[in-house]
Amino acid sequence: MIAGIDLGTTHSTGPSAAEALADRIVRNGQQRDPADFAAWLQQSPELQPPADAGAVNLATWQRLMKGTTPFPQANFEQLADRFQWYDRDSIRECYDMAALGHSMHLCWLLVPGNETALARYMRLENAPVSVVQARTRVARLSGPWHPLRARIQALSARTRHEMRETLHYLVGVPVMAHVALPPPLQRRQVMFWAAACDALHHSVPSRRRFTRRTVALALLLTCALLAAIAILRGAFSSSPGNADSDRSSLQPPHEANP
Repeated sequence: MIAGIDLGTTHSTGPSAAEALADRIVRNGQQRDPADFAAWLQQSPELQPPADAGAVNLATWQRLMKGTTPFPQANFEQLADRFQWYDRDSIRECYDMAALGHSMHLCWLLVPGNETALARYMRLENAPVSVVQARTRVARLSGPWHPLRARIQALSARTRHEMRETLHYLVGVPVMAHVALPPPLQRRQVMFWAAACDALHHSVPSRRRFTRRTVALALLLTCALLAAIAILRGAFSSSPGNADSDRSSLQPPHEANP
């Protein structure tokens, strides 16, 4: 018996029916707000009670136990209470369940389409966050890595402040290198912004070093671009067609036009 889940009992309906019902429970929990989900749990005929409560309990827990399934925390708490997955008198079990629910909630917030909930989650008392702002901040921590663009963005004190708050809500500050990140966040982008926000927020010498490195990288890329343009122009001017045209233009008129 683990937190109200009997692992040793043989059930009459078989695993497929219980697993199908568990899938519906998880799917409804992902799509419904807490009040609607609570009503669904109370009113759904297949849950009054399910033909095999123990198997449904176990199958639902197996889908959520790793903490990587996108699932709103309020709905997870409803399931934990319904299925008695933990002992409320145990501080350790309460802490573990809260951490598990928080992990799944972050994954759920970052699912495309949940930007409104994400913006509410990142909102400060005196600094509301719009859906567009929430989407922009997440984009800086995910997707393709553009180091020059990121360094230029990090020169802005306002952007650094926004990203520091974003990291606080989505990853935790200070950022630990060994901590698993909720998808679609990318470790390279997260570690860059963590370092940039920390260095630029606390140290003037670090700010100057960061600025010099950004300028140096921009100059290096500019030189590389100019060199590539020069090479292409040289290759074009040395092509056979251009050479014949140049020779014709140097001949006297009567030779160029027999």
